[in-house]
Amino acid sequence: MYLKIGRRQYLAIAFFACILLAISQSIPSTLTSFPHSNTNSKHSQQLQSSQVIEEQVLLVSEWIVVEAGEDLFIDNSTIVFIQDEIAINVRDGGNLVIRDSLLYSYPSCSWWISAESGAELLIERSTLTGSGTENQAGINIWCDDAIIEGCHISEFGGDNINVGDCTGVRIQNNVVTNSAWEGINFARTTDLIISGNQISDTGYCGIYGTGSENAIISENTISHTTYSGVCLDHTSASRVQSNNFSETFQDAISIGYCHAITVDENIVFSSSGCGVLSIWSTNLHIENNEIRETAYDGINLISHSQNISIINNQFYDIYSCAVAAVSSSEILLFGNLMNNIRINGFYGLDDSENITLILNTVLACANGFKFQDVRNVEVVGNFVNESVYHDIRVETCWTGLVYLNAFCSSDINVGLATTNLFDWDNGTLGNYWMDYDGEDEDQNGIGDTPYEISYGYQDNYPLMSLDPIHDFRTSFNISAYFWNADEITNETVTNTSTVDTQIETLLVFNASIQMFCVGVLLIILKRRYAT
Repeated sequence: MYLKIGRRQYLAIAFFACILLAISQSIPSTLTSFPHSNTNSKHSQQLQSSQVIEEQVLLVSEWIVVEAGEDLFIDNSTIVFIQDEIAINVRDGGNLVIRDSLLYSYPSCSWWISAESGAELLIERSTLTGSGTENQAGINIWCDDAIIEGCHISEFGGDNINVGDCTGVRIQNNVVTNSAWEGINFARTTDLIISGNQISDTGYCGIYGTGSENAIISENTISHTTYSGVCLDHTSASRVQSNNFSETFQDAISIGYCHAITVDENIVFSSSGCGVLSIWSTNLHIENNEIRETAYDGINLISHSQNISIINNQFYDIYSCAVAAVSSSEILLFGNLMNNIRINGFYGLDDSENITLILNTVLACANGFKFQDVRNVEVVGNFVNESVYHDIRVETCWTGLVYLNAFCSSDINVGLATTNLFDWDNGTLGNYWMDYDGEDEDQNGIGDTPYEISYGYQDNYPLMSLDPIHDFRTSFNISAYFWNADEITNETVTNTSTVDTQIETLLVFNASIQMFCVGVLLIILKRRYAT
C-alpha cells in the first residue's frame, strides 16, 4: 500500500478521526463522512482508506500505525495531535518518510514517533514539537539505518531523540532543544553518527550514550545543559571530535567506565564542571582540544583511569588545574599549553603512577607541576614560567626523574621537594633554574655547584642556559617511539639521542575505527628507572 500526505497526494489511515481546518468558513461534507470508529482509542489501527489533503491542517486523535508492507509519506503537510498519548508507530517491515512538514500537539497532549526493529525511518527538513508533558521521548528509534536530518526537534517530555538496540543510525544537522531529559540519548548501538547538530537547553545531558561502540560524535554545538554536554558510559571504540561546548552546568565531556575513546579537536568554553572528566576508563586519547574557563579542572582523571595520552591541548583560564590525575596510572602529557591556571598546571596525587610529562609549556599557574603521593614520574623538556608559588612541587612521592626542564619563574623559590626518592638529573644533565646563582668556570654549560631545591635535595648538574632544553624541544620526535601494530613488543628500547633513557613503548590499536589515519587510539610511554 502506498500512502502520502501532501499536495495532490492521498493519505490512507484506519480507525483514527480527522478534522480538516479549511481556510473557508465551511468544511466539505466529503471530509466529515470519513469512516471511523472508537475515536479516542489509543490501540494500533490498520491503514485502510484515503483522503485528499491539500495544504491544510490534519488533526489526529488516534494512533497512526504503519504495518509491514506499508509506506506512509508525510510531505509538506501540517499534522496536529489533539488527543493525549498518541504515536506514529512504524512496525517491522513498515516504512515512514516525513519531509518538509510540521508536526505538533495541543499544549496538554503528548505524542511521539516510534520506529520498531525492522522498520524504515527517514525524517528530513521537518519541525517536530512536543508539548513538554509526560516522559515519552519525541522520536524513538529501534531500527537500523534510520536518518534524521535537517530537522528542528524540541519540547518533548523525555529525550528529544532516543536511539536503542540498532546500528547505522545517522542524526545530522538538526536543531535539538528544550528537552526535559537528554537532547539525544543512545544505548546498545553500533556505528552511530551524531554530527552537525545544535543541541541546547536540555534537562540532563546534551548527548548521553551507554553500552555502545563505534559511535562518532562530531561537529555538534552543545550549550546550556543541566548536566554534561556529552556523557559516555560503558562505551568503547568511539570518537568525540570537533564539537563546540559552552555553558554546560557540569562537565563538557564525561567519560565513565569506557574503553578506547578518542577526544580531539573540541572547543570547551565556560563549563561549570571539567572540560573532560574520566572515571574508571582506559585507553583514552585526548588531543588538540582547546579548553577555556572551566570552574574545575580542564581534564580530570579519577578512580583508576588508566592508559591516557593527553597531547597538544591548550588550556586557558582554568579555575582549578589544567590536568589532574587522582588514583590513575599510565599517563602521558605531551606538548600541551597551560596558561593562567588558578591552582596547578598538572597535579598528580593519591597513588597515581607511571606519569610522563614531555615538552609541555606551563605559564602563570599557582604551581607549574605538583606531585603528591605518586610514584614513577618522569618530567623532561618542559618549560615553566610565571608561577606564583613553585614551578615544581614534590611531596611524599616515590621514584621520579626530572631533567632538561626550564624552571624560569623569578622572585620565588622555584622548586620544592620533601622526598629523597626523586632524581633531579640523569647523571649528566639537570634542569635550568632561574634562581640558580652558581658559576661555570669550565664553560661546559653545567653549574659547578649543585642547585639546592629544598630539604637538602639537589640537582647535581644544573644547566647554565636554556640551549640544551631548546635543542631537545626542537629535535624531539615522539613518533620515533611509534611502532606498527605487528611490531608491538615488551622489550625495552634504548634511546640513543640526547635523552639517554630506557623507554618501553606500547601502542594500542583499534582496527574497528577506520577513520583514524593510523588507527592509534593510545600511546603509553612507560618509564623504567635505573637503580
